[in-house]
Parts: sequence; structure tokens; C-alpha cells
Amino acid sequence: MFFQIVIGILIVIAVVLAGLYYYQKKVIRQYEQINAQFQQLGELKIDQHFTEVEQLKVTGDSQEQLKKLKKNYQEKIVPQKKELANELKTIKPLIHTSKVFTINKQLGDLSFAIQKLNDQCLQVQSSLHHLEELHQAHKHAIDQIKQRYRHFHHVLDEKSFEYGDSIKELNEQLNTLEQQYDQFTKLSQSGDYDAAQNILTDLKKDNQKLAELIEQVPKLYKPLIAEYPTQLDELSSGYEQLARQNYKFTTDNIPGKINRLHQLCQENLKQINNLELDGVEDSNKDIADQIDDLYDVMQSEIDARPQVEHLMTVLGKFINHAATQNTELSNELDRLSINYTLNNHEIETARSLNEQIINIKKEFETDQSAIEKHRAIFSQILARQSKNEKSLTEIEKEQAKINDEVSKLQSDQQRAEQMLQKYSTRLKTTRRQVEQLNLPGLPKDYLNYFFGVSDEIKRLAEELQKYKVNMDEVTKQLIIVESDLETLDEKTSDIRDSVELTERLQQYANRFSDDQKVTKAATKSQEEFNKFNYTASLETIATALEEAEPGSYKRIEDSYYNEK
Repeated sequence: MFFQIVIGILIVIAVVLAGLYYYQKKVIRQYEQINAQFQQLGELKIDQHFTEVEQLKVTGDSQEQLKKLKKNYQEKIVPQKKELANELKTIKPLIHTSKVFTINKQLGDLSFAIQKLNDQCLQVQSSLHHLEELHQAHKHAIDQIKQRYRHFHHVLDEKSFEYGDSIKELNEQLNTLEQQYDQFTKLSQSGDYDAAQNILTDLKKDNQKLAELIEQVPKLYKPLIAEYPTQLDELSSGYEQLARQNYKFTTDNIPGKINRLHQLCQENLKQINNLELDGVEDSNKDIADQIDDLYDVMQSEIDARPQVEHLMTVLGKFINHAATQNTELSNELDRLSINYTLNNHEIETARSLNEQIINIKKEFETDQSAIEKHRAIFSQILARQSKNEKSLTEIEKEQAKINDEVSKLQSDQQRAEQMLQKYSTRLKTTRRQVEQLNLPGLPKDYLNYFFGVSDEIKRLAEELQKYKVNMDEVTKQLIIVESDLETLDEKTSDIRDSVELTERLQQYANRFSDDQKVTKAATKSQEEFNKFNYTASLETIATALEEAEPGSYKRIEDSYYNEK
């Protein structure tokens, strides 16, 4: 029992010692991490950085900024750093004593303080970097701007002819910028970087504006000096020459427009000389467009004149031909309208065509007069008479179409009369064929159809015999008669076939005199035959024979059609 108690106590002691050991190790790792954080503060080398920046010999606002920065560093950051170093030394031996259980909060506070101090150091370092960067940027800017001004001077001296009177304003702006540059250089070289930076910011903007002016002015100045005036002088002399040759134009007061464009050129030059470039590019484009329009106006008249001279010669003959042709067509229509009904408004169309020709002739004569009196605008005449030429072409096509249609009226009537004769003959032939069958009579529906076709042929004959023939109605009647004659032929064939087949079947039925059904059917068939029901007569005898002797009707029918 005692032994077990001793064992239990030893186990508890071992557990406690193990826990103490692991806790102590944890605190040691935490201390080492905090100490490493503190050592990183020294790696920032802020004191060395201050020495390097002080060697730049900054002055003015930059110098004041550096003094405040260093004072804050020495009075606040350095004492904090020493205090934290002492705390680290004080805590380290406590880790290996029983106080290790009480320093956890102290280590946490120490870690937070070191991190806060590190942020302050980084901020100081960033401010020092800013001063160094300003020094380097200003040093680079001094060289860069100096080269840029040298380039500006070269361009303005070597190519002054491209700038006109604006060269004075440009040089003045350049001189002003060089004075600002000198002030910037002095401040920068003396170390007053903040004051120099304020000048540099404005200097860069103004330099860019000057560079844009130096680039833009020649592009705007050149057409106003070297292109537009030459073109306007050419337009002016060209207009005078064409006016002497009796040319007229679609644009009014061309000399006034040319003078106005000269004025616009001068106004734009004045703006450029004052370096007031807003709107000059758009104005130049408007001038160029107006010049192109004037060239087009004059060139269109030059191009149109020979075309008009040729077209007017051709068109005069064309109008006379179309008028003569329309008169002949109208006379022919009047003649044909005596004997024929014209159903397609041919006379009205011919009158409409004549009115069109009259209007075209009036326009032609008006333009011809304008040419003779030297008042013609050739481009307008060309457009108008080209349209009239197309209209005359369409008029003659319509005349030809009407002429083709009416010229067939007499030949169509002759063909219709021939067809009438042919239909009358066919009807008579059909009648003879039916009479040759020697039938007791004909079905009523057949007779009605036969006489109906006969009446249609009579109506066709009457239409053709009229004093004024309507060929549209004749054509319609021809189509109807043709169709009905074909149907009549089919009906006639059906009667003939039924009659002849019935007679053959009646003769064949005599072989079945002892068969009452066949005998009775033959009697019934004859009764239907006598009533002119030839189809029913055939069906009656055929059905009875087929029952008495299957296949007999088909054999007799095939024999009949083969003989036929």
C-alpha cells in the first residue's frame, strides 16, 4: 500500500515536471521571437540613413522636415528602443525561475510595443526615402528639361517658317518656362526639394502644353499658307474663265464664297499667331470641304456640257420618233376599235403616252432655249434630259407592247373562225355517229348536253359575226366549247360502247335459255334499253351472265375493245 502511494506521488511529480519543462520551452520560443523582432529594428539602419540624407545638404522646407523627423526619432524612438532592450534583458533570466509563470502578459505587451516601434521606424525610413527620391527626381528633371528646351530652341530656330508670326508667342512662352526652370534648378540644387517640387509640377504641365503647340501649329498653319490660298486663286481664275464661256452653276455667288473663304483663312491665321488654336482644326476642315465643293460644282458643269450637246441632238430625234410612232399607234387603235373591243385600255394608255411625250418635248424645248440664250446649267439639263431619255425608252417599249397585242386581233379572229368551223364539223360528225346506231332514243341528260354544246357554238358564231368583235369574249368561248366538245365525245363513246356491248351480251345470253335468271335479266335489260337507259341495260345483263358463267363478261368486253 505504501509502495503504491510512493509510485503515485512520483508519477504526479513527473507529470508536473514535464508540464513545467514544456511550458518553459514555449516561453523561451516566445522570447526568442520577440528578441528577433527587436533585432530587426537595428537592421533598418535608420541612423546611417539620416547621415546619408544629411549629406544631401537639404535646405528650406525640406531641411525643416528633416530636422523635425530627426528630433522625433531621437526624442521618442531611440529612448523607446533602449527601454525595450532593457526589458528584454530583465525578462530573460526570469524564464529559468519560478517567475516564468507570471511573465506571459509582460512578453505580450513587449511584442506589441516592439511592433508599434517598428511601424514608427518604417514611417521615418519612408520619409527619408521620399527626400532621397525627390533629390534624384529633381536631378533627373534638371537634365531632362534642359535637353527638352534645347530641342524647342532648335525647332523654333530651324523651322521658324512653319510657324509664321506665332513664333514670337512661342519664344515668349519658352523664355517664361526657362525662367521657371532656373528657379526650380536653384531650389533643387540648394536642397529645398519641397519648394522645388511645387514648381516642377507646374513646369511639367506648361512644358507639355508648349510641346503640343509646337507640334500642332505647323499642321494648322501649312494649309492656310501653302494650300488654301493657291486653290482659292485657282478657283477664282477658273470661275472667271468659265463665266466668259457662258457657264452657269448650281451654286450662287461663287466669287463671294471664294472671298469669304479667303477671310476665314486670315481669321484662322490670326488665331494661330495668338496661339488660340481651339476650333482652328475644325475651321480648316470646313474650308477644305467648301473648296472641294466649289471644285466639284465647276467640274460637274465642265463634264456635263459635251454630254448635253450630244444628248440634245439625239434626244430631239428621239422625241420626234416617239411622237410619230404614238400618232401611228393611236390611228391604228382608232381603226381597230371600230371592229374590235379593246379590253386593255390601249387607247387610254396611248393618250397617256402622248401626254408624257408632250411634257418631255416642252422640257426639251425649254432647255434648248436656255442653251441658246447662254442661261443653261448643264449639270441640271444633263440630269433632266437623261431622265427623259429613259422615259422615252420606256414609252417606246410600251408602244411596241400595245402594237404587238392589237396586231394579233385580225389573225386571232381568223383562227377563231377556223376553230368555229372545226367545232361545227365535230358536232355534226358526232350527230351522224349517234344516228348510225339506230337507237330507239337518247338519254335526256345526253340530249341536254348535246344541245347545250350546240348553243355554245352558235353563241361563238354570233360573237364572231358582230360588227365589233370582243376577242377576249371569243377566246373565252373557244376554251369553253373545246372543253365541252371533249366531254360530249366521251359521253357519245360511252353510249356507243354500252349499246354495242349490250347487243353482244344479249346474243350470248341465248345460250342460257334454260337459266331463268339469265332469261329474266335479258328481259329486264331489253326493257331498260327501250327506255334509253343503255348503261343500266348493260349492267343488268352483264351481272346475270357473270353469275351464270364467271369471266364471260370480261372476255366479251376485251374482245370488243380489241376489235374497236
